[in-house]
Parts: sequence; C-alpha cells; structure tokens
Amino acid sequence: MKTHPGYILAVLMQFVVSTSMTLAHPGSGIVVDSKGWVYFSEAGDPAQRLPGSIWQINAQGKFTRLKIGGAHYLALDTKRSFAQSNLSAWFGERVTPWLQLADTPDATLIQADGQPLASHRDGSLYYAKRNVEVVRLTPDGKQETIVPKLEAAVEKLGGIKGLAFGLDDNLYLACPGAIVRVKADRTFSIVAHPIAVPDCDAEFPPETPQSHSPFLRGLAVDASGTIFAAATGCRAVVKISPDGKSSIVMRAEAPWSPTGVAVRGDDVYVLEYEHPHSQNKVDWRPRVRKLARDGKVTTLVTLPTAQSRPVTPQPN
Repeated sequence: MKTHPGYILAVLMQFVVSTSMTLAHPGSGIVVDSKGWVYFSEAGDPAQRLPGSIWQINAQGKFTRLKIGGAHYLALDTKRSFAQSNLSAWFGERVTPWLQLADTPDATLIQADGQPLASHRDGSLYYAKRNVEVVRLTPDGKQETIVPKLEAAVEKLGGIKGLAFGLDDNLYLACPGAIVRVKADRTFSIVAHPIAVPDCDAEFPPETPQSHSPFLRGLAVDASGTIFAAATGCRAVVKISPDGKSSIVMRAEAPWSPTGVAVRGDDVYVLEYEHPHSQNKVDWRPRVRKLARDGKVTTLVTLPTAQSRPVTPQPN
C-alpha cells in the first residue's frame, strides 16, 4: 500500500516538534545497575565539536566513556530485549522515536532524544510520545497507547518530563509541577500537585509558567514506593511519599541543578548540570552525586568543562 506523502510529512513533523521540546536543556538520563555501576548521558553539542557521550562509573568509582554519542534520556534493559537493527528499522519507517543501544556488562542501555522513556521488567519499553501520551513498545515492534485519556490531563500539567517504574508495576510521570501515577490496570491519578519547594532557589526557563514550578525532570522510585524527583528549577531533589507528601532531601549550590535521579537500595544517585537553563550548551557541565541513607552526599564525578576537553571525533 502506498503511503500518502502528507502522512509521512505529518509524522516527521511530530518527531521534529517533540524533539525541539527537549533539545533546549541538558540530559536527565542516569541509571544504576544491579552491581552498583552508574551510567549517565551527556547530550553534547556537535556544533561545538562536543558530540556527547554515555559515561560509566564502576563500583570502585572509576569513570570512563562507554560510548561516543549521547542523548537526553536513558533506560536500563536488563533483559536485553531489543536489537539495534529493529530499532533502526522502526525509526527509519518513522513509527518509533530515535533509539540507540549501548551494551554494559550487566544489561543494555537504551538512549533516546525527544521523549522520556522507561523499561518494564517484562522487557517492554515505554516512552512519552510527544511528551503527552505514554506508548508501550514490545520487542516484536507492537505499539499501543496505554491510557488514551491521559493526554488531556498531562497537557494541562505541562507535559511529561520523566518516566519511572516502581516495583509494584506502577508507572510514574514527572510533569513540571506534578507527579502522576499510572497503575497496572491503566487507570491514573495525580499523586502530588502542586509540589511546593521551601526556600526555592529559583532558576526557571524564561517561558515557564509559574504554575509549572518547581520544573521537575527525571525521577526514580524506591522499593517502598517513595518517589525522588529532580526539581531542576529549584536546585533540589524532592522526596514524595506514596500519599503525596513532599520534602527536600538534597540541594545543589548555584549554578548547579539536578536533572536526573536513579535509586539503588537506600542510595539516591543524582545527575546535575551547571547552568541547565543556559541557551549556550557549552555551559552544560555534568556531575554525579550520591545521597546515602544517612544523608551524606558524595560527589562521584565532575566532568571537565567543554572548553578544557580535547576535541572528540564525531561518531560514525
């Protein structure tokens, strides 16, 4: 069957618009595997000859570049469910977002631009299409919108900025000023809105409505159902209980601010960037800090500034 050119253009524009919504900020992709190895994504800026990378921090604290070519979001696929050839083919057909794989000793990383994503333990991948609806992608390429009525609700909340699964199979969505929970039965509810951040050291993007503070980005959920979210606009990490009560568990000093969160056991791993709302991508320098159960904060790595790094060749 011949596909109408107008349909192809419409689908392509959908990807362009969705990507443009997310390219104006640094990445929020950070995950931690069963061995305690941490991976985070740096989107980079090809115009500045900084192509971006996926970075790895092993259990001994040594950090290395795992892969040249970064993106905004990361998911950890412990089942190694997807093949790159399939992902590339689906993207070439304009039916899925741009998705790339990177192998690790313990799992496969899935990186994406344009939409937040999360892996389910059954091997399926969930992503926020157009940042307003959640789509499930199975390893055999089947897709479905899991909650059709969700779109109108999250659009009013400013769109989906982060996705994370809990151990109870509930899917959690971070919107700029709210947390939404989608249950396994595909019903959804707002866990917390508005989310107040006391003594917010505000640095919101110029176009952000005040109702979208504290501009939540990446999030993670621990075994008890407690949610940890990066309040990028307030330089803080917010802890939200299952009943919606919020508190601040960690702050960053200016010009740093958190963008992504991962959880392993009682430890919270936080991806932070310098000047995350700057329009100059060279200002975006990442670091990773760990918040322990006793409240101790440890800096695991701070990358050199873009200007001080050697020129890295572009990936093929």
